[in-house]
Amino acid sequence: MDFSIIKDLLEERNMSFKELSDTLGVDRNNLYNSLTKGNPTLQRLEAVAKVLDVPVWRLLTKETKVDIYGTIVYKDEVYVIKSVHDLTNLADKISK
Repeated sequence: MDFSIIKDLLEERNMSFKELSDTLGVDRNNLYNSLTKGNPTLQRLEAVAKVLDVPVWRLLTKETKVDIYGTIVYKDEVYVIKSVHDLTNLADKISK
């Protein structure tokens, strides 16, 4: 994951990383490590995206438009992904 994307989004909002971690109620070091060294969970990415008021995919790319195509198998069901909207809808379904 490219942490500079989150850093840029924080700067655009005049928000510090500490403010982000405080808002999420997560230890600053834990949050930093999960976003820079580990694989953050979907729930963590959703929470960060919500605070920064961006869709989750925006945390993963510097592009403002993403073309995405593919299939995902989840619980023996096949989902065809043709847009970021499709992916977001699937992520919402999975997280419930």
